Amino acid sequence: MNKRMRELQAQINELNKQADGYMTEGEGRDLTKAAECYDKIDELQKEFDLEARREKNKKAGVPADGEGGVPGASGEGKEKKFDGFAMIAKLMHRKALTETEKAALVSGTNSENGETYLVPEDVKAEINELRKSYVSAKGLVTVEQTDALAGSVTYEAGTPAGLDDFDDGETIPEESGIKFILKKFAIAWKGKLIPVSRILLGAAKASLMNYLNRWFVKNAVLSENQKIFAALKAGYNEGTPKAVAGWKALKKSINKDLDPSCKIDGVIITNQSGWACLDEEEDADGRPVLKENPSHVTEKMFQSLPVYVFPDSHLPNIDDTHFPVIYGSTKAGATFVEHNSLEFAISEHFLFNKNQNCLRVIEGFDVMSTDTDAYIYGSFSATPNA
Repeated sequence: MNKRMRELQAQINELNKQADGYMTEGEGRDLTKAAECYDKIDELQKEFDLEARREKNKKAGVPADGEGGVPGASGEGKEKKFDGFAMIAKLMHRKALTETEKAALVSGTNSENGETYLVPEDVKAEINELRKSYVSAKGLVTVEQTDALAGSVTYEAGTPAGLDDFDDGETIPEESGIKFILKKFAIAWKGKLIPVSRILLGAAKASLMNYLNRWFVKNAVLSENQKIFAALKAGYNEGTPKAVAGWKALKKSINKDLDPSCKIDGVIITNQSGWACLDEEEDADGRPVLKENPSHVTEKMFQSLPVYVFPDSHLPNIDDTHFPVIYGSTKAGATFVEHNSLEFAISEHFLFNKNQNCLRVIEGFDVMSTDTDAYIYGSFSATPNA
């Protein structure tokens, strides 16, 4: 992301805040000014998209094998494959990049933070593989990719009422049961400072992945999970969980409160404490209420819904005896919007006294609550003693 793109991002974020203020109910509500803000955002977004295309075209125009830009002039037109780990290691050691490497790697220059870079695709792919080693909630919600810094997602809410009768030539009745709701997102940036030894041990790839795993990936998954669960909680009943006392109450709520369509891709989410409580619940014959998932023998199910367990640090307890339990279609209930690019920057001065370089990795995302009728956020407790 170059300097101009960052300036546009700041302007878009500020206009979004102003528009939200004008949209708020009360004396300050002014729909005309809100519309003006959104019109300005649209224009700035167009410029941002053009800047992004220019950056992309610069990278796409890197000549094969470092030769002239004519396909076939060298390497028979084959695209030069870069080793992202090797390039990052060179930067860590303050070694000069070739012009070809610079064209493939440099994202832009920020006047405040120095030169920043896009994480190379091979390194990004390895980071995504590392994420699979952790329990991530992203797979339980809808994930959208974007190059924009702000935008909107439209989704359908309400209960379908079926098709309407009408005669030829008559106006088709307007649907009153279903609503289309526009949700806006604004990408927020989150990062981590990673202390890296000035002496990279072993292969550059193995060493760098060890640092990235230790410092960035596990913390990124934690932040993403916390934001997802916070959005699900805030979106349901104004943040007030539904009381669910025992497995029978949970069973009744799943059967009665959830639309059957929400159980097609439905799940149950809880934390370690909630899992421990639910796992001890037994039916009248003393059998555990949790059943093995025939598709994944290491997983458990309840009312035919798979149960996913997250650390208490990712999904905190409500109190000492009440635990979060989210059930229904969380894919319909929340959307995770992530920016396509990961960025990094390197400093040899920040940790000078420790003989370490500092690698800063940044990702951008937002989480939106969408169809709040598709799931329930409950406060689960053990079955009361008879």
